[in-house]
Amino acid sequence: KKWKMEFHPDKCNVLTISKKANPIKFEYKLHGHTLNTVNKAKYLGCTIASDLSWTHHINSICGKANKTLGFLRRNLNIGSTTTKQNAYNSLVRPVVEYAATVWDPYTQKDKHTLEMVQRRGARYVCNKHGNRSSVDNMLDALEWKSLEQRRKEARLHMMYKIHNKQVEISTENRLVPPRRLSRNMHNHSFQIPSTNSDYRKFSFFPRTIRDWNALPPDIASAGSLEIFKARVSQYSH
Repeated sequence: KKWKMEFHPDKCNVLTISKKANPIKFEYKLHGHTLNTVNKAKYLGCTIASDLSWTHHINSICGKANKTLGFLRRNLNIGSTTTKQNAYNSLVRPVVEYAATVWDPYTQKDKHTLEMVQRRGARYVCNKHGNRSSVDNMLDALEWKSLEQRRKEARLHMMYKIHNKQVEISTENRLVPPRRLSRNMHNHSFQIPSTNSDYRKFSFFPRTIRDWNALPPDIASAGSLEIFKARVSQYSH
């Protein structure tokens, strides 16, 4: 009302997230329109599902990435490995890494679905599509880290920025110093939040704090984000 703007009812949905077997159902209306109730909805580029599973989102982005990869194979079928690698890095990989700190999966099925995109990308870049060609050797030759490892590093980068107040994310009740430091912890360690559900256990803060606490002290205390990124990348090898 302040900015004289209105929501369009046809572009709004109701998504209920509840642990109850029979959650309360309520009809929400906007401008006299009853809004549709959905099981999943896209928000800021991420498909959020009512069961808090990221499988729908991962299948969607992998489908999009594979279509783009197919387009490149048909229209950029050249001998230059460098050019094809640049095309893959610019047009395909960003699709499967956008906002990955939010939805980084923990199930083997979802992780495998994502890695298959990169494996197809390696075949395209190396121009080796035969069944006898080793994709692992291609990935080693290209020096590509797994997408899982890249997502882990991206989460750690975000954790560094949150810890050093380089992004506007509240740390209240999220980054709590440990009651006492163990031998394996550094001075920038935090308590790992307790949880009874896998969705919470493998969400950003519980999962990333665990990885953060395992870093060597010289990495966690890096003086800048650039230095931190370089040390994390070297540590991951």
